[in-house]
Amino acid sequence: MKKILAVSMTAMLGTSMILAGCGSTSTSPKGSSAAPSQEAKQPDQPKTLKIIFTNAQQPSEKEYVLNTYVKNFEKKYNVKVDAEIIPQADLIKKIGTEQQTGNVVTDVVVVDTANMAPYINGGWTQDISKIVAGTGVTLTNMFDGSTNKDGKRFFAPISFDVYLTMANKKALKYLPAGLTDKDVVTGLTWDQYSDWAVAIAKGEGTGKTMYPSNLTSSQLLYPLGGMGLAYGAQFPQFDNAGFMDAMKNVEKMAKGNAFYAEQAQYTSPTDPMKKGDVWLAFAHMGPLGVAYSASPNDFIVGAAPKGSKGAGSTAGAWTVGIQKGAKNQQAAEDFVKYVMDPKVDYQYTVAMGGYLSPIKQVSDLLEPTDVIQTAGSKMLDNTIISGVPSTDYTDWNAVKLLYGDLFNKILKDKALPDAAYFKDMQGKLDGLKKK
Repeated sequence: MKKILAVSMTAMLGTSMILAGCGSTSTSPKGSSAAPSQEAKQPDQPKTLKIIFTNAQQPSEKEYVLNTYVKNFEKKYNVKVDAEIIPQADLIKKIGTEQQTGNVVTDVVVVDTANMAPYINGGWTQDISKIVAGTGVTLTNMFDGSTNKDGKRFFAPISFDVYLTMANKKALKYLPAGLTDKDVVTGLTWDQYSDWAVAIAKGEGTGKTMYPSNLTSSQLLYPLGGMGLAYGAQFPQFDNAGFMDAMKNVEKMAKGNAFYAEQAQYTSPTDPMKKGDVWLAFAHMGPLGVAYSASPNDFIVGAAPKGSKGAGSTAGAWTVGIQKGAKNQQAAEDFVKYVMDPKVDYQYTVAMGGYLSPIKQVSDLLEPTDVIQTAGSKMLDNTIISGVPSTDYTDWNAVKLLYGDLFNKILKDKALPDAAYFKDMQGKLDGLKKK
């Protein structure tokens, strides 16, 4: 994947606009013996825009967001930015407090669709429909159910992702009979995937497949949800025969000791794959892209595995919004315009590991070296994709924990729970749904 040079991006964005003030003269009152004094206006100082990001959790992502993405905006608009990266839960608490007290400090927020409910339902962000429309870009409508309400847009997506298969090439020798690397690229079946995972563990003497099963800021429900979609379930849903069939693959991998022993420590497979501890993962394309870009010759990337109904994947987006009552309104609007620029968004999505861009014009900028993005784009035409309906539930984190409970039970028992267990889980899920 190409390297993005800050100097070229700066040139692309244009020269900074520096506003010089004009001198003004103050004259003493008539008859005064005091000498006239002159007070020359100083050049306008750049405003300070407060932006809080909740993405960019990987070191390479933080480096890009803070030192290239933000810095290039500062240069183009002559605006100082106070940028911060904090966890999703902390930002929700912070913005809620600012709205409640009326002491609005934060101007712009970058959040994902899974955590959007408090902002939309609480009326914490502004309608940015006209700002986005004024940029002239074409956005996917895939996430309008989360970003829009009552015909108004409160957030604009800047990237989104699907789930992909990625494997260390060392694992190819353990592929089930008759399969090749080409089958991995086009997409295995879940039965083939789970057989492969077990074969790797048997051959290497240790599990080298993982799910991101850390329950703090858990991401586990998304790959499990994608598996369910491939077998005809909705997302989220437990009491569905297709979802139970999908979980039989988890059961098979658990029985075959296929899972990486330390997977509960991670919310993504990036570091274990980079270190070579994990050889096979069905995961979020962004974190996979970070591992891939670190050593592209070591990995093979493929589509989501298929179930009885085809391939399935959840999809979530990172979005930008302006807080209601923002004190730096113009600078905040300029930032929205900046991130909607197709060239800026292309470079952002590449640097973040290979996310997909929600801006249609960015697809024209993709190159053959953009392996992760190309694989994700191909999936959009033939994959059952569900967005993240977090706004339908009172507590999305509680929904996540239900999937964690199911996964950990299967791993502990090395057996699939009975139908009554899935029915009970559905009851708990329904209890979290907004009335």
